[in-house]
Amino acid sequence: MPREVPEPRFIEIGLPPRPVVAEPKDLTWQRVTEFLRSRELAANTRKTYERNLQQFYTWLDQKPWHEVTHRDIDRYKQYLKALPSKRGGTLSPATINQSLATLKSFFKWLTVKDYINSNPTVTVEQLKEPPKPPDDLMEEQVEQMFAALSYRGESEMRDRAILHLLFHGHRAGEVSTLNISHYDGRRVHIEGAKWASDGLIPLKPDAITALDTYLGWLVRNGFSTESEAPLFVSLSNNSRGKRLGYSGIYDLIKALAEAADLESINPHRTRHTFAVDLLLSDMNPLFAKRLMRIRSDKAFARYSARALEIKTEEAFEKVYGKPHAPSNAVRDTAPEEESLEG
Repeated sequence: MPREVPEPRFIEIGLPPRPVVAEPKDLTWQRVTEFLRSRELAANTRKTYERNLQQFYTWLDQKPWHEVTHRDIDRYKQYLKALPSKRGGTLSPATINQSLATLKSFFKWLTVKDYINSNPTVTVEQLKEPPKPPDDLMEEQVEQMFAALSYRGESEMRDRAILHLLFHGHRAGEVSTLNISHYDGRRVHIEGAKWASDGLIPLKPDAITALDTYLGWLVRNGFSTESEAPLFVSLSNNSRGKRLGYSGIYDLIKALAEAADLESINPHRTRHTFAVDLLLSDMNPLFAKRLMRIRSDKAFARYSARALEIKTEEAFEKVYGKPHAPSNAVRDTAPEEESLEG
Protein backbone atom coordinates (compact mmCIF):
# COMPACT_ATOMS: atom_id res chain seq x y z
CA MET A 1 0.00 0.00 0.00
CA PRO A 2 1.59 3.29 -1.05
CA ARG A 3 2.53 5.80 1.62
CA GLU A 4 0.56 8.96 1.87
CA VAL A 5 2.52 12.01 0.88
CA PRO A 6 2.30 14.53 3.67
CA GLU A 7 0.94 17.86 2.76
CA PRO A 8 3.78 20.38 2.62
CA ARG A 9 3.87 23.14 5.18
CA PHE A 10 5.31 26.50 4.27
CA ILE A 11 7.16 28.48 6.87
CA GLU A 12 7.54 32.18 6.25
CA ILE A 13 11.10 33.37 6.79
CA GLY A 14 12.07 37.04 6.78
CA LEU A 15 14.59 38.42 4.32
CA PRO A 16 18.18 38.51 5.57
CA PRO A 17 19.28 41.93 6.79
CA ARG A 18 21.10 44.01 4.26
CA PRO A 19 24.75 44.54 5.00
CA VAL A 20 25.50 48.02 6.29
CA VAL A 21 27.68 49.81 3.77
CA ALA A 22 30.03 52.24 5.48
CA GLU A 23 30.02 55.77 4.22
CA PRO A 24 33.18 56.50 2.22
CA LYS A 25 35.59 58.34 4.48
CA ASP A 26 36.99 61.70 3.52
CA LEU A 27 40.69 60.90 3.57
CA THR A 28 41.75 64.34 2.41
CA TRP A 29 42.37 66.01 5.77
CA GLN A 30 43.03 62.65 7.42
CA ARG A 31 46.20 62.43 5.31
CA VAL A 32 47.34 65.78 6.69
CA THR A 33 46.85 64.53 10.23
CA GLU A 34 48.81 61.39 9.42
CA PHE A 35 51.58 63.44 7.78
CA LEU A 36 51.96 65.74 10.79
CA ARG A 37 51.94 62.80 13.17
CA SER A 38 54.69 61.05 11.22
CA ARG A 39 57.06 64.03 11.35
CA GLU A 40 59.25 64.97 14.30
CA LEU A 41 58.30 68.63 14.37
CA ALA A 42 58.64 71.29 17.02
CA ALA A 43 55.34 72.71 18.24
CA ASN A 44 55.66 76.02 16.36
CA THR A 45 56.80 74.30 13.16
CA ARG A 46 53.87 71.92 13.36
CA LYS A 47 51.48 74.86 13.67
CA THR A 48 53.07 76.50 10.62
CA TYR A 49 52.74 73.31 8.54
CA GLU A 50 49.15 72.83 9.63
CA ARG A 51 48.23 76.46 8.91
CA ASN A 52 49.79 76.34 5.44
CA LEU A 53 48.06 73.05 4.55
CA GLN A 54 44.73 74.26 5.93
CA GLN A 55 44.95 77.35 3.73
CA PHE A 56 45.72 75.25 0.66
CA TYR A 57 42.97 72.75 1.57
CA THR A 58 40.42 75.56 1.81
CA TRP A 59 41.59 77.09 -1.46
CA LEU A 60 41.22 73.69 -3.17
CA ASP A 61 37.63 73.50 -1.92
CA GLN A 62 38.47 70.08 -0.42
CA LYS A 63 39.63 68.59 -3.70
CA PRO A 64 41.17 65.10 -3.11
CA TRP A 65 44.94 65.05 -3.03
CA HIS A 66 45.25 62.56 -5.89
CA GLU A 67 43.40 64.99 -8.17
CA VAL A 68 45.76 67.92 -7.51
CA THR A 69 47.76 68.81 -10.62
CA HIS A 70 50.83 70.89 -11.46
CA ARG A 71 48.44 73.53 -12.77
CA ASP A 72 46.72 73.70 -9.36
CA ILE A 73 50.05 74.32 -7.64
CA ASP A 74 50.97 77.06 -10.14
CA ARG A 75 47.56 78.70 -9.72
CA TYR A 76 47.92 78.59 -5.93
CA LYS A 77 51.35 80.19 -6.19
CA GLN A 78 49.83 83.06 -8.19
CA TYR A 79 47.03 83.29 -5.62
CA LEU A 80 49.58 83.70 -2.81
CA LYS A 81 51.46 86.38 -4.76
CA ALA A 82 48.27 88.43 -5.06
CA LEU A 83 47.11 87.83 -1.48
CA PRO A 84 47.27 90.94 0.72
CA SER A 85 49.30 90.76 3.91
CA LYS A 86 48.01 91.76 7.32
CA ARG A 87 50.39 94.72 7.42
CA GLY A 88 49.41 96.00 4.00
CA GLY A 89 50.89 95.29 0.62
CA THR A 90 51.42 91.69 -0.47
CA LEU A 91 52.96 88.63 1.14
CA SER A 92 56.75 88.57 1.25
CA PRO A 93 58.65 86.09 -0.94
CA ALA A 94 59.84 84.38 2.26
CA THR A 95 56.26 83.79 3.42
CA ILE A 96 55.20 82.44 0.02
CA ASN A 97 58.26 80.20 -0.18
CA GLN A 98 57.45 78.82 3.25
CA SER A 99 53.98 77.81 2.04
CA LEU A 100 55.41 76.23 -1.12
CA ALA A 101 58.03 74.36 0.92
CA THR A 102 55.24 72.93 3.09
CA LEU A 103 53.37 71.69 0.02
CA LYS A 104 56.56 70.18 -1.42
CA SER A 105 57.21 68.28 1.79
CA PHE A 106 53.61 67.07 2.09
CA PHE A 107 53.20 65.90 -1.52
CA LYS A 108 56.58 64.20 -1.45
CA TRP A 109 55.37 62.27 1.61
CA LEU A 110 52.10 61.37 -0.14
CA THR A 111 54.08 60.03 -3.10
CA VAL A 112 56.44 57.97 -0.95
CA LYS A 113 53.44 56.51 0.90
CA ASP A 114 51.83 55.58 -2.47
CA TYR A 115 48.76 57.65 -1.65
CA ILE A 116 49.22 59.48 -4.96
CA ASN A 117 50.89 58.40 -8.19
CA SER A 118 52.87 61.54 -8.98
CA ASN A 119 54.08 64.59 -7.12
CA PRO A 120 52.46 67.78 -8.52
CA THR A 121 54.99 70.06 -6.79
CA VAL A 122 58.07 68.75 -8.61
CA THR A 123 58.17 71.57 -11.15
CA VAL A 124 57.14 74.46 -8.91
CA GLU A 125 59.87 77.04 -8.34
CA GLN A 126 60.20 79.20 -5.28
CA LEU A 127 60.33 82.98 -5.54
CA LYS A 128 63.68 84.73 -5.64
CA GLU A 129 64.10 86.68 -2.45
CA PRO A 130 65.78 90.07 -2.58
CA PRO A 131 69.15 90.23 -0.81
CA LYS A 132 68.71 91.04 2.85
CA PRO A 133 70.76 93.68 4.62
CA PRO A 134 73.16 92.38 7.28
CA ASP A 135 71.26 91.19 10.36
CA ASP A 136 74.18 91.42 12.77
CA LEU A 137 74.71 94.55 14.84
CA MET A 138 77.81 96.69 14.71
CA GLU A 139 79.96 96.86 17.84
CA GLU A 140 78.88 100.46 18.39
CA GLN A 141 75.22 99.47 18.25
CA VAL A 142 75.74 96.74 20.83
CA GLU A 143 77.48 99.21 23.13
CA GLN A 144 74.62 101.67 22.68
CA MET A 145 72.04 99.07 23.70
CA PHE A 146 73.96 98.17 26.87
CA ALA A 147 74.37 101.87 27.65
CA ALA A 148 70.59 102.32 27.34
CA LEU A 149 70.10 99.92 30.27
CA SER A 150 70.78 102.82 32.64
CA TYR A 151 67.32 104.16 31.78
CA ARG A 152 65.51 100.96 32.80
CA GLY A 153 65.06 101.82 36.48
CA GLU A 154 64.00 98.88 38.69
CA SER A 155 64.40 96.32 35.89
CA GLU A 156 67.98 97.28 34.95
CA MET A 157 69.65 94.22 36.54
CA ARG A 158 67.09 91.83 35.06
CA ASP A 159 67.30 93.44 31.63
CA ARG A 160 71.10 93.37 31.63
CA ALA A 161 71.07 89.61 32.26
CA ILE A 162 68.49 89.11 29.51
CA LEU A 163 70.50 91.18 27.03
CA HIS A 164 73.63 89.15 27.74
CA LEU A 165 71.77 85.88 27.09
CA LEU A 166 70.32 87.22 23.84
CA PHE A 167 73.83 88.15 22.69
CA HIS A 168 74.82 84.53 23.38
CA GLY A 169 72.63 83.48 20.46
CA HIS A 170 69.59 82.39 22.46
CA ARG A 171 66.16 83.05 21.01
CA ALA A 172 63.82 85.34 22.95
CA GLY A 173 61.30 82.53 23.40
CA GLU A 174 63.99 80.29 24.86
CA VAL A 175 65.12 82.96 27.32
CA SER A 176 61.54 83.48 28.49
CA THR A 177 61.10 79.77 29.34
CA LEU A 178 64.26 79.48 31.47
CA ASN A 179 63.85 78.45 35.09
CA ILE A 180 66.26 79.08 37.96
CA SER A 181 67.50 75.48 37.62
CA HIS A 182 68.50 76.03 33.99
CA TYR A 183 71.44 78.20 35.11
CA ASP A 184 74.26 76.33 36.89
CA GLY A 185 76.58 79.25 37.53
CA ARG A 186 78.56 78.79 34.29
CA ARG A 187 76.10 77.65 31.65
CA VAL A 188 72.42 77.74 30.73
CA HIS A 189 70.51 74.64 29.73
CA ILE A 190 68.12 75.32 26.83
CA GLU A 191 65.20 72.86 26.70
CA GLY A 192 62.22 72.53 24.36
CA ALA A 193 63.90 74.71 21.76
CA LYS A 194 62.92 75.20 18.12
CA TRP A 195 63.94 72.31 15.83
CA ALA A 196 64.79 70.31 18.98
CA SER A 197 67.94 72.44 19.30
CA ASP A 198 68.38 71.88 23.03
CA GLY A 199 71.80 72.29 24.56
CA LEU A 200 74.00 73.26 27.52
CA ILE A 201 75.68 76.51 26.52
CA PRO A 202 78.62 78.14 28.34
CA LEU A 203 78.50 81.83 29.19
CA LYS A 204 81.04 84.61 28.98
CA PRO A 205 82.35 85.99 32.29
CA ASP A 206 80.41 89.27 32.00
CA ALA A 207 77.18 87.32 31.38
CA ILE A 208 77.83 85.18 34.48
CA THR A 209 78.40 88.33 36.52
CA ALA A 210 75.14 89.84 35.22
CA LEU A 211 73.14 86.71 36.03
CA ASP A 212 74.64 86.30 39.51
CA THR A 213 73.95 89.96 40.28
CA TYR A 214 70.37 89.56 39.10
CA LEU A 215 69.83 86.41 41.20
CA GLY A 216 71.06 88.32 44.25
CA TRP A 217 68.58 91.08 43.40
CA LEU A 218 65.75 88.50 43.25
CA VAL A 219 66.59 87.25 46.75
CA ARG A 220 66.84 90.75 48.22
CA ASN A 221 63.47 91.69 46.75
CA GLY A 222 61.61 88.61 47.95
CA PHE A 223 61.15 86.76 44.65
CA SER A 224 61.25 82.97 44.55
CA THR A 225 64.55 81.34 43.62
CA GLU A 226 63.36 77.73 43.85
CA SER A 227 64.59 75.47 41.06
CA GLU A 228 61.31 75.52 39.09
CA ALA A 229 60.68 79.25 39.51
CA PRO A 230 61.00 81.38 36.36
CA LEU A 231 64.45 82.87 35.92
CA PHE A 232 63.11 86.13 34.52
CA VAL A 233 60.04 87.64 36.16
CA SER A 234 57.69 90.38 35.13
CA LEU A 235 57.86 93.58 37.16
CA SER A 236 54.63 95.12 35.88
CA ASN A 237 51.81 95.83 38.33
CA ASN A 238 49.42 93.29 36.76
CA SER A 239 51.79 90.31 36.58
CA ARG A 240 54.57 91.09 39.04
CA GLY A 241 56.54 87.99 39.95
CA LYS A 242 55.15 85.88 37.11
CA ARG A 243 57.22 84.64 34.17
CA LEU A 244 58.30 87.31 31.70
CA GLY A 245 56.99 86.13 28.32
CA TYR A 246 58.28 86.50 24.79
CA SER A 247 56.37 89.73 24.24
CA GLY A 248 57.96 91.24 27.35
CA ILE A 249 61.46 90.46 26.04
CA TYR A 250 60.55 91.74 22.57
CA ASP A 251 59.25 94.99 24.09
CA LEU A 252 62.44 95.29 26.15
CA ILE A 253 64.64 95.15 23.03
CA LYS A 254 62.43 97.67 21.26
CA ALA A 255 62.61 100.01 24.27
CA LEU A 256 66.42 99.74 24.44
CA ALA A 257 66.69 100.39 20.70
CA GLU A 258 64.46 103.45 20.99
CA ALA A 259 66.48 104.79 23.92
CA ALA A 260 69.68 104.21 21.91
CA ASP A 261 68.13 105.87 18.83
CA LEU A 262 68.53 102.66 16.78
CA GLU A 263 66.12 101.43 14.12
CA SER A 264 65.03 98.00 12.88
CA ILE A 265 66.27 96.18 15.99
CA ASN A 266 64.66 92.93 17.12
CA PRO A 267 65.76 90.06 19.40
CA HIS A 268 66.72 87.79 16.49
CA ARG A 269 69.40 90.21 15.33
CA THR A 270 71.29 89.50 18.55
CA ARG A 271 71.48 85.85 17.47
CA HIS A 272 72.99 86.83 14.13
CA THR A 273 75.48 89.06 15.95
CA PHE A 274 76.63 86.16 18.11
CA ALA A 275 77.18 83.92 15.07
CA VAL A 276 79.23 86.57 13.27
CA ASP A 277 81.32 87.25 16.39
CA LEU A 278 82.12 83.55 16.80
CA LEU A 279 83.38 83.21 13.24
CA LEU A 280 85.28 86.50 13.22
CA SER A 281 87.15 85.23 16.29
CA ASP A 282 88.33 82.30 14.14
CA MET A 283 86.35 79.70 16.06
CA ASN A 284 86.02 76.36 14.30
CA PRO A 285 82.66 76.48 12.42
CA LEU A 286 81.79 73.07 13.91
CA PHE A 287 82.04 74.52 17.41
CA ALA A 288 80.19 77.67 16.36
CA LYS A 289 77.33 75.55 15.03
CA ARG A 290 77.21 73.69 18.33
CA LEU A 291 77.06 76.91 20.33
CA MET A 292 74.34 78.21 18.01
CA ARG A 293 72.55 74.85 18.32
CA ILE A 294 72.19 74.56 14.54
CA ARG A 295 72.53 71.19 12.81
CA SER A 296 71.94 72.17 9.19
CA ASP A 297 74.83 73.63 7.19
CA LYS A 298 72.31 75.47 5.04
CA ALA A 299 70.69 77.09 8.06
CA PHE A 300 74.06 78.00 9.56
CA ALA A 301 75.10 79.61 6.26
CA ARG A 302 72.38 82.24 6.74
CA TYR A 303 74.05 83.32 9.97
CA SER A 304 77.65 82.98 8.82
CA ALA A 305 77.34 84.73 5.44
CA ARG A 306 78.12 88.14 6.92
CA ALA A 307 81.23 86.84 8.67
CA LEU A 308 82.38 85.24 5.42
CA GLU A 309 82.05 88.56 3.62
CA ILE A 310 84.13 90.36 6.26
CA LYS A 311 86.78 87.65 6.33
CA THR A 312 87.01 87.61 2.53
CA GLU A 313 87.51 91.38 2.38
CA GLU A 314 90.14 91.22 5.14
CA ALA A 315 92.01 88.48 3.24
CA PHE A 316 91.85 90.52 0.02
CA GLU A 317 93.24 93.61 1.76
CA LYS A 318 96.01 91.53 3.33
CA VAL A 319 97.16 90.48 -0.14
CA TYR A 320 96.61 93.73 -2.06
CA GLY A 321 96.51 96.33 0.67
CA LYS A 322 93.70 98.61 1.75
CA PRO A 323 92.32 100.97 -0.89
CA HIS A 324 93.46 104.58 -0.62
CA ALA A 325 90.94 107.38 -0.49
CA PRO A 326 90.95 109.52 -3.64
CA SER A 327 93.04 112.70 -3.36
CA ASN A 328 91.46 116.14 -3.25
CA ALA A 329 92.99 116.92 -6.64
CA VAL A 330 91.20 114.05 -8.28
CA ARG A 331 87.92 114.97 -6.66
CA ASP A 332 88.28 118.63 -7.62
CA THR A 333 89.08 117.99 -11.28
CA ALA A 334 86.42 115.32 -11.79
CA PRO A 335 83.49 117.69 -12.43
CA GLU A 336 85.57 119.74 -14.89
CA GLU A 337 86.55 116.60 -16.79
CA GLU A 338 82.92 115.54 -16.93
CA SER A 339 81.93 118.90 -18.41
CA LEU A 340 84.60 118.58 -21.09
CA GLU A 341 83.32 115.15 -21.98
CA GLY A 342 79.83 116.52 -22.16
